[in-house]
Amino acid sequence: MSYLSVVRNLLLAVACLALLAGCSISNSSGKSSDSSVSSFSSGGGDTKKVDEEAGNYVDDVASATKMFVSQGGNDEGFQRNIAFIAGKHGITAWSNDDSTFLAMGKGLKQSGIKEDRISTLPYFSTITEGHNYEMLMKGYKE
Repeated sequence: MSYLSVVRNLLLAVACLALLAGCSISNSSGKSSDSSVSSFSSGGGDTKKVDEEAGNYVDDVASATKMFVSQGGNDEGFQRNIAFIAGKHGITAWSNDDSTFLAMGKGLKQSGIKEDRISTLPYFSTITEGHNYEMLMKGYKE
């Protein structure tokens, strides 16, 4: 794991903890990968940067999901955290973005949650049907 990945994961963990505690976070300084956000959200630019940014988003959402499951919290705090992460990656409608739910499924799998328990977890119990749940389960099974 590279130094930047460790730092990114640490910052994500701090943001998650603050949001779970009900705090508000404001970002006054960006990171070096912020320059690729515009190409990710607009569909233009270098394909490698777009793929890398999409991968970063999936990793960030998976990490936030894993943390939410392992440390608890409430639905509202979890959704605020996902919205914060999505915004950092140039995604404005995370609840309509398949990669969000694929990443959540990945995070659930990484946290060791058994498949039959997913529908009993806070937030996830509210999406047990439809397309988003299908994407969640696809991410879990990948």
